[in-house]
Amino acid sequence: MNRLYRYARHNRVARLLVGTLVIFFLYQGVTGEQQGTLEQPQRWIPTAHAKLIVSQLTEQPTDKLIKLARTDHIALLKWALDNYQDRIQDYRLTFLKQERINGKLKRTEKIAVKFKQAPYSVLMEWQKNPGAIDKLLYVEGANDEKMVVHPTGLWSFIKSVKRDPRVAEVRRSSRGTCDQFGFYRTMKNLLAMYELAQEQGDLQIRYLGETEVHGRPCVAMERLLPPKEQYPYGRLVMEFDKEYLLPIAITCYDWQDKLLSQYKFTQVRFNTGLTTAAFTPSANKL
Repeated sequence: MNRLYRYARHNRVARLLVGTLVIFFLYQGVTGEQQGTLEQPQRWIPTAHAKLIVSQLTEQPTDKLIKLARTDHIALLKWALDNYQDRIQDYRLTFLKQERINGKLKRTEKIAVKFKQAPYSVLMEWQKNPGAIDKLLYVEGANDEKMVVHPTGLWSFIKSVKRDPRVAEVRRSSRGTCDQFGFYRTMKNLLAMYELAQEQGDLQIRYLGETEVHGRPCVAMERLLPPKEQYPYGRLVMEFDKEYLLPIAITCYDWQDKLLSQYKFTQVRFNTGLTTAAFTPSANKL
């Protein structure tokens, strides 16, 4: 009986040890997956040697996004543009913008944005660090093809004024213009620069791994261009939201790796039912 008792006791101890080890390794596996480290950046790929990835029917959007981020940013942008056209009519978001103007890095601006794809309509209201204006409305085909703005400072008593979106004073205060704002036109402009660089044999790309932008899981990629007159900057980093399949962070550097601009799009809500009436001067006290 003593022998049987000792055997049963040892057996229980052995089972307890085995169970503890199983739980330990399962825990390590789960936490290791949750705390996975960022991949090492992929080597630079001259696009002449980049292999085009053809999507399979079973391929998930995130899988395709990562594959194209590794190998073919032009195909990625074309895919994202098609995807946008199929499903997005309007959106609301918070736009964070920081730019270097005349050699000086400005403070980050925080802007509430309403956007409608057709007709192309954008309303911006500055919530933090406005410049010469704190509200902007632009609708293609309306208001004499001009943006309607509310000035700040000494002229803030004026209800609104109309300005050409590409007038020199706009160029002096911002690196972009309101008639090129938005996911679709931003990606179109990026695609044009990618295709120009590829045609010139200058395009180099690199996959940076998986990142987060304000809590949103993203895939990061990088483009490098030589110092030539036709290129506005040397290095571009795009972070594509895995769910939206859109670039929600774009950062640009010069050839000395000095920050030129950073744009982030947060708190995005798609297809909120914005109407044309929401983009009139009277509806926005302009």
